Amino acid sequence: MKKLLVAALFVVLASPAFAAIQNVKVSGDITTSWVDDSNFDLGAPAAIGDKSQNVFLTQTRLRVDADLSDNVSTEVGLINERAWNAENCTGSGPTNDNCDTNVQLYLATLTLKQFLYSPLTLEIGRQTFNFGNGLVMGGAGPANAAAANLAGIYSDLTERTAYDGVTATLDYKPLTISLIYFKNGQTLNSIEGLGHQESGDSSDVFGYNANYQLSDPWSTVVEQYMFAEVNGTGFDNTAVGAAGPSAAPGNNKGDTLYVPGLRASTNPTKSLNVQGEVAWQLGNIEVGPSDTGGAGYEGEHRSAMAAQLLATYTLPVFEKYKPSVNVGYTYASGDKNSGEDYEGSPVKSSRTYTAWNEFNTVQGAGTIYRSLFDLSNENILSAGASVAPLEDVTAGVTWSGLWAASPISAQNPLGIIQPDGANNGIISVYGPKDAYWLGNETDVSLTYNYTEDVTFGLNLGWFVPGDVFPTSNKETASQAIANVAVTF
Repeated sequence: MKKLLVAALFVVLASPAFAAIQNVKVSGDITTSWVDDSNFDLGAPAAIGDKSQNVFLTQTRLRVDADLSDNVSTEVGLINERAWNAENCTGSGPTNDNCDTNVQLYLATLTLKQFLYSPLTLEIGRQTFNFGNGLVMGGAGPANAAAANLAGIYSDLTERTAYDGVTATLDYKPLTISLIYFKNGQTLNSIEGLGHQESGDSSDVFGYNANYQLSDPWSTVVEQYMFAEVNGTGFDNTAVGAAGPSAAPGNNKGDTLYVPGLRASTNPTKSLNVQGEVAWQLGNIEVGPSDTGGAGYEGEHRSAMAAQLLATYTLPVFEKYKPSVNVGYTYASGDKNSGEDYEGSPVKSSRTYTAWNEFNTVQGAGTIYRSLFDLSNENILSAGASVAPLEDVTAGVTWSGLWAASPISAQNPLGIIQPDGANNGIISVYGPKDAYWLGNETDVSLTYNYTEDVTFGLNLGWFVPGDVFPTSNKETASQAIANVAVTF
């Protein structure tokens, strides 16, 4: 017996120490979608993508939340996104990140409440960063989907929208201030001393969002924010080794982006919600080789702007069917000579770059136009309506018209982005003269809440190209997305 007690004591002393767990919650969701699209190349005579896609997708997320000691909690989330039975991997090393059988970490956060100071909450690790309607900072956004398994299929449907960073939240009700920092786009090759380093491979994003809830009867909320992104080190395609860069950097001021903005939401009546947001972009951008030899890059000053107005009105009739209408307008500035620097050829650009960088937007996911175009150099006017014709069933329709903020021309071509990774590419298309009208899209949606845990959805969309496209690029694009989702 004595030997048994000694052995038990030895095991206890040798065992690792674990945090005391007060509460554990396991949750997650499984979404299976069928995606069918046609003519996303708009009938381009040269093959830039598949004429159609027909694929089944499954997205699975598992999340574990644990409350430890007082004011300490953690959350860990795993995710797998894949096309059905597409389980082959090619290449080695980092390329295997896109294997459909892989499970990725999409959440890993330590939360410390009342950290050193009663109103302060600290969140450290992989987490989502989302403020307002996601016009500027909305998770990772579709633009970050290239790292996901769905990058070569339908990237803007990805749920991988988290970054590794820190959020410090100061709660001074009715004022809440969030300070953020996260690493964006870093790879092993972009860490100094580990190999090849290029400007823009790695970037740091930091900033704040201040949210103030007024005490007026309209439940008005006002937000003011400032975000910044600083890219790379200024080196120009240079190999980094023991002796330093292999070539002198060009005339590169570095790529910096500063985004201040304001947002407000108010309810003038019980049935009406109105929101408005405006943001600016300052800093510098690398725009291209400064001479025909390509010895370096020029930095132009940024001066871009985005604005958005949204309104939703619940109709005071047939309340049983919950009818509502909505309108929206989004503006993202463009640049007349978007691909040229101020010493370039054939057109000399100004020393100011006015095209909006979509930054971390998450808006428009699931629409055709969001798959085809970046959120830049655009005016988007939308109008929609929704109704619940039956219990647990909601139907909606939205029409969106798009036109360019700066004319599409030979000096400012329009790129069409294709969702097919096998033929992923961008083509430049423009009409015989300067044009603005990009086209219009109609989307129809139907949602059925089968139970409180299971939801069926169907989305149909048609995009009709406008006069910025030549005749050979004017086929109507269409898509159908059907899905079933379960949460637990």
